[in-house]
Amino acid sequence: MKTKTIFLYTVLCLIWGTTWLAIKVSLNEGTPPLLGAGLRFLIAGIVLWGIFFIRRESLPRDKRAIGIYLQFGLLNFSLSYGITYWATQYIYSNLSAILWAGFPFVIAGIAHLMLPDDKLTAKKIFSILIGTTGVVLISIEGQVLGGENVTIGILAIIFAVFVAAWPNVYLKKYHRTVNTLQLNTVSQTIAGITLIAASFWLESDRTMIWSEINIIALVYLAIIGSVVTWLIYFWLFSQISVTKISYVAFFPPVIATVIGWLILDEKLTNPAIIGALLVLTGALLINIPGKTNHVSI
Repeated sequence: MKTKTIFLYTVLCLIWGTTWLAIKVSLNEGTPPLLGAGLRFLIAGIVLWGIFFIRRESLPRDKRAIGIYLQFGLLNFSLSYGITYWATQYIYSNLSAILWAGFPFVIAGIAHLMLPDDKLTAKKIFSILIGTTGVVLISIEGQVLGGENVTIGILAIIFAVFVAAWPNVYLKKYHRTVNTLQLNTVSQTIAGITLIAASFWLESDRTMIWSEINIIALVYLAIIGSVVTWLIYFWLFSQISVTKISYVAFFPPVIATVIGWLILDEKLTNPAIIGALLVLTGALLINIPGKTNHVSI
């Protein structure tokens, strides 16, 4: 890979690895989770619309494109991120990141059912079993990793991962319908409006604390964590293979774990560390190219 490509790939992993710290710090400062996620996506959406108009892009508005916008806006960004923000109030930021590393497992399972050319292989099944074992270990350790709601938080994150998987597989099936900029501009705007509306209804008893730390975290998540990352991600598709890009699912949880330990004193128990290693190993293995022997299930 070229130096520029390696640099931007590294930047992408570092940013996505640090967003978990920003989310946790913001929540610790008193940010209502739905409002925090909503403001993040609304600001990002406004910036993306600016880029969209500068590039003079046209916006696909056929039935399938609208379906993709709504699935990502309501499921991937609104519901999944809303749940993730809510759950991260109760669990370590590094646990959130580690559990999200299991995303490729869920994608593989749903893709097997939806995509004729993306069936489960023996390697994928082995990777899923390793990752699932890790998730079970982490879940069992939940009660000793924090307060009484830790297990609920862990289960909520797992549910959020499943919610986000469907739109991604659907997009993979109809990937030529919209490009990344079009998708993120519309979907993140939908998510911002939806989450802020949900916050007014569900978080009416909570007030946003506009501290300096909160403002910095919000700007970082919206501009750096949502706009810059997706623009880099979009550019990388024209430079390297999809297989190499998919390794992004592996590195951010490692970064988030180190940062959470150093800055937030998020210490994992030995069984939880083993579980985390199993999840990350499974996420790595499932992205390594291998034989395409399909397994019928």
